[in-house]
Amino acid sequence: MRSSRGYVYYLKTSGTCVVVLSGCWFLYQLRQISQIFRSTVNTNILNLEQTRAQYIYIDDPQFQYEDLREPTPKKSRSLSDIFMKWWKVKNHKLAYKLLYMAQHGDRNERYKAVTVLGSLTHLKDWQYCHLAQMMDAKTAVALARMPNINSSFFLQPPYYHIQHTLNDVLEKIHLLLLNLNSLCGNTHLCLTQFLSKMFKDSHRDLVEWFDHDLTCLGLSMENTTIREDELLKSCVRAICHHSSVEQYAKHLINAGALPILTALQKICSDDVEICILLARILSNISLHSEYLENIYESGWIGILSRWSRSDDIRLSAQAISALVNLDIDGNEKAKYPQNVYLLYPTYRVHAATKMDIVFLHGLLGGVFVTWRQRDIDKSSFGVVANNTVETTDYLSTMIDDDRPQEFFKDLARDLHLREWRKIGQDFEVVLDDCPQNTNACACGPYFCRGDDVCMRCDSDSTSKTLCWPKDWLSVDIPSLRVIGVNYGTSLSMWTPFCPIESMKSTIKERSEEIVTKLKMANVGQRPLIWVAHSMGGLLIKKMLVEEWKTGDKHGICKRTKAILFYGTPHRGSHVAALKQTTQMLLWPTIEVQELREGSPHLLKLHEEFLKMLNECQIEIVSFAESKPTLVTSLKFPFQFVSLNSADPDVGEFFEIPQDHLSICKPASRQSFLYQKLLSVLKRHVNTREETTTPSIKNLLSLLSKLF
Repeated sequence: MRSSRGYVYYLKTSGTCVVVLSGCWFLYQLRQISQIFRSTVNTNILNLEQTRAQYIYIDDPQFQYEDLREPTPKKSRSLSDIFMKWWKVKNHKLAYKLLYMAQHGDRNERYKAVTVLGSLTHLKDWQYCHLAQMMDAKTAVALARMPNINSSFFLQPPYYHIQHTLNDVLEKIHLLLLNLNSLCGNTHLCLTQFLSKMFKDSHRDLVEWFDHDLTCLGLSMENTTIREDELLKSCVRAICHHSSVEQYAKHLINAGALPILTALQKICSDDVEICILLARILSNISLHSEYLENIYESGWIGILSRWSRSDDIRLSAQAISALVNLDIDGNEKAKYPQNVYLLYPTYRVHAATKMDIVFLHGLLGGVFVTWRQRDIDKSSFGVVANNTVETTDYLSTMIDDDRPQEFFKDLARDLHLREWRKIGQDFEVVLDDCPQNTNACACGPYFCRGDDVCMRCDSDSTSKTLCWPKDWLSVDIPSLRVIGVNYGTSLSMWTPFCPIESMKSTIKERSEEIVTKLKMANVGQRPLIWVAHSMGGLLIKKMLVEEWKTGDKHGICKRTKAILFYGTPHRGSHVAALKQTTQMLLWPTIEVQELREGSPHLLKLHEEFLKMLNECQIEIVSFAESKPTLVTSLKFPFQFVSLNSADPDVGEFFEIPQDHLSICKPASRQSFLYQKLLSVLKRHVNTREETTTPSIKNLLSLLSKLF
């Protein structure tokens, strides 16, 4: 037994040694084969799954090209460098994950992902370019509606590098107009007449070529053609007018108009008037959201995003309307058709909108004409200016310093503001445009405290707004949605008009058209306040009366909380009281004829309006002009609306010492005309807002899903 156990032990030991030695020999042979294989075959091409850098990005701008030939010395990396490198990598990965969530998440996740993605500002140029290449149309539109968005998120239009001449673009637009005319079956008479008038010479190209050859030979030929830049602008106006008809706007996509308009925008990027027309065309096309991909592929999203931040409010308003119509996730299914402008919010907001306020102008007015800020009369501030100069001179003489005079002016102004804030709560300031007379129902505010918000925000008197509802209400009550409505009017029927729109001229027809457009913008789904100047108040009354007669199917009367009339002729105006000979010369339009003083239609409308107010609890505030308006170059004084006609005999009534054109234009936020409107709005809307930061809140909620 002992001998057998010894044999077994020796067998196990020898077997183990054999296995170990054979394993070592096998590994040695495998290593030799691997070295031979690597020396003959390049195995780096097999690492396809390993990502490689497609760009070489040098952070240090002082790094010279010659340094590439020499070995780069290794620098000691500090803790801050390591942290910054880690943060850049995380920021890079976060951007791609946010883009993926913005494209594939649900509606709430897409909204949050776009908000956080638009707030990333530390990406490299190549990262922006890569994200733009991965972008889809919906995400691009959502990013375009973010404030201060980086333009690198949007790609340039296709073939944007090609240089087109003005003559080439003009020829393409001519062919486009011909194609549009054929697509509509020659039913748009305005377009047909334009083509026959502006392009009646079929040999225009031959004439220009022959004229060019004569010029090269030193000869000249009488120029009987229209200048190309004027013809081009007329053609763009014709396309804009054609696209204003809803059924014709679709034809622009089918006719391939978007690439042509892109080339035109590149040539005329400095011409604001053409850019406004192009933005209006895109706004008309944007009503058809099924063409979002076509608009995105043609590169118009980036252009509209840049235009939406333009200083020219006419251009920015059109671009904002186009982007809102295309932003399906962020517009709450609201559409803003032609002549309906979203004045605020112009970007995506996280707070809920609590109330709508709609502004309607009067005869011959406009959104960006009627609601401008009035010029401030600086003659009354002469004493204050003199005191300021004396204080500055006193400080400059007392202090022995070589600093410039601007330093002492700023110092004196800071001291003045500091003292003003100290005693601001101890006095009140009478508002500008304070009423001269009121009725028994009228109430203030007639004063504002020295430390009020309106006193602090008007310290910079040099800045002047072109649309005070857009700039002032957005600051005082951010939970509003401010809408401005435009409609075309004329004093004489001698002016040309479109045959398609010739029937929309009476108050009844215009009110029906405005109601239809406002319903597209979801007006009537939340509390509503109307603000009107002159004839706009009559349109509001007609809209509400007609809705009230039909049972208020859209809820506009029920949700209307207040109406503010600025110089509205409830019983007619003197401007329409023309003599028989004057009528024969001017041939007044239907709008002017309906505004006659004592018109039966206006008296009946006002009677029905008062009956409606007995059933609907609507607050009425009226402002009447007490000064005549200086019309024509001769400064002839004329009272457009009398005090009796401006008084609706209901609600609050104020006589303001301004004329008909200035009664809707407050000079500052300290004006009674604005502060009264603000007090009415604050009574009907809850101004308490959440103080949380949306971007940080959204980022924290997304981090749990992303990492």
